[in-house]
Amino acid sequence: MHDGQVIPAAIVLSHAEQLGRLADGCPQAVPRAHVAGDPCLDQLRSGLPFRETYRRALGLLPGQRLVVVSSTWGAGSILGSPLARTMHRTLAELPADEFRVLAAIHPNAWYAHGAWQIRTWLAPLLERGLLLPPPESETWKAALCAADFLIGDAGSLTLYGVELGIPSILGAFQDSVVSPDSPLRKLGDALPRIDPTSPLLNQLTHAARTQPSDPDLAALRGSVTSEPGRSAALLRRLLYASLNLPEPDHPATPRAIPVPALPQEHLHRQPHLPALLVTSEVTDAGSAVSLRRFPGGLQSTRRDHLDGAHLVADPDDPDPRWPRSADVLVLPRERCPRPTELKWSDFSGRFPGCELIALEGDGRDCLVLFDDDTRLRVSWLDRPAWADFTVAASAVLAWARDSRTRHRPHVPEIRLTVTAGDDLPPALCVVAR
Repeated sequence: MHDGQVIPAAIVLSHAEQLGRLADGCPQAVPRAHVAGDPCLDQLRSGLPFRETYRRALGLLPGQRLVVVSSTWGAGSILGSPLARTMHRTLAELPADEFRVLAAIHPNAWYAHGAWQIRTWLAPLLERGLLLPPPESETWKAALCAADFLIGDAGSLTLYGVELGIPSILGAFQDSVVSPDSPLRKLGDALPRIDPTSPLLNQLTHAARTQPSDPDLAALRGSVTSEPGRSAALLRRLLYASLNLPEPDHPATPRAIPVPALPQEHLHRQPHLPALLVTSEVTDAGSAVSLRRFPGGLQSTRRDHLDGAHLVADPDDPDPRWPRSADVLVLPRERCPRPTELKWSDFSGRFPGCELIALEGDGRDCLVLFDDDTRLRVSWLDRPAWADFTVAASAVLAWARDSRTRHRPHVPEIRLTVTAGDDLPPALCVVAR
C-alpha cells in the first residue's frame, strides 16, 4: 500500500489458505491476489524420477546415504546458531564411508558474508568431504531429490523436504521469525529438535522410522501449495493476460532440474591421507570385520560413537598429533615405490604407538607390516568402491587384535569379509603371509 492504494497489479500466492492471512493483513489487496501454486515444489516433484541420476552426479556410491543440511540466513539459522555446531557435528558423527553431507546455504548468507568467508568458515568440513554448492546453482534442488535425510531450520527448504517425505530434524529454529499461523510455524512444532546429548545417527534413524506415519507431518504435507503440479500453467496464464497476449499452444511444464556439478570438491583435496578414527567388531570366529570410520580432525571431547576406536594416520601428515599417536600408519603407493624393502625400524623410532603399517599396492592389494617384521599380503577378491587399502589396514588390525586369532596365527591364509554399515556392499579380501 502507498497513499491508500494497492501498488502491485497482481499478488501471487502459493496456497488458498494465504488468502485469509492476506485478508487479515491487507484486505484491500485481496482482489488482486491469485493462487498460482509453487513452481519450485512442482519442479522438485518432477525431479524425483531422476533421483539416481542426481545421486551419481553428487558422487554418492551405491549404498551411501545423503544428508542435506539446510541453513537459511540470520542468527537463528543453522549457520548462525551455535546449537550443537550442527554442520560440524554431522560430519564428525556420521560414519564417513556410509554418509555424504551437503550444505545448502541460503544465498542471502553467501552474499552477506561473501563466498570467501563462507568457505573459510567451512574449510575444515570441506577438507573432510562436505559438499558445498555455490549459491547461483540449483544443486540444492537436485540434492533434495537425492536426499535420504534433512537437517533444517526455519527456512522454506525444510518445508520442501517434509513435502517430499524426507526424514527431517531441526538443527536450529527461531520461532520469533516465523508467522504464528504459517505452515513453517506448524513445522517447527511437528519436527523434532536436534538433541545435543543423543547420537545424531540415532536421531536420524528414529526420524526415518517414525515420520512416515506421523499424523502432524501428514497434515502438513500439502500446505505449501493448493495447486500441485499446476503452477507453471497458472503463472503463464496470469503473465500473458497481463501482457494482453495469447498463450503459446504448447503446455506449460516445470523445467527439469539440471544435473549438478561440484567442481569445488576438488579444491579441498589434501596431498596426505586424512586421519581417521575407526571402530571395529570382529565376528564369525574371526572371519568377519565390521568397521565404521570417522574424520579425526572433527572429533570433540564427546566421543560416545568412538568407543574402542583406533587411529589411522599418514606418517607425513603435517599435523604431528595424528601420526605420533596412530595405531595404524598408511602410506600411499606414490610415496612408497619399493614396499618390500621397508622395515619396521624405518618407522618405529618416530611413531612409538604404532602397531601396524600398511603400504598401498596396485589397487587390488596392500602390504601390512607388524612390529616383529611379519609381513602379510592383503588381496581384494571383491572390492566395492568404498573400500581401499586404508580399509584393509583397519580390518587387519581388528583381526590381529582379536583374541580368537591369537595375534596373527600361523596359517597360510584367511579370508575376511569387511563391512561398513548395513547398506554398503561388503568387501572380501585374503590375508596371507
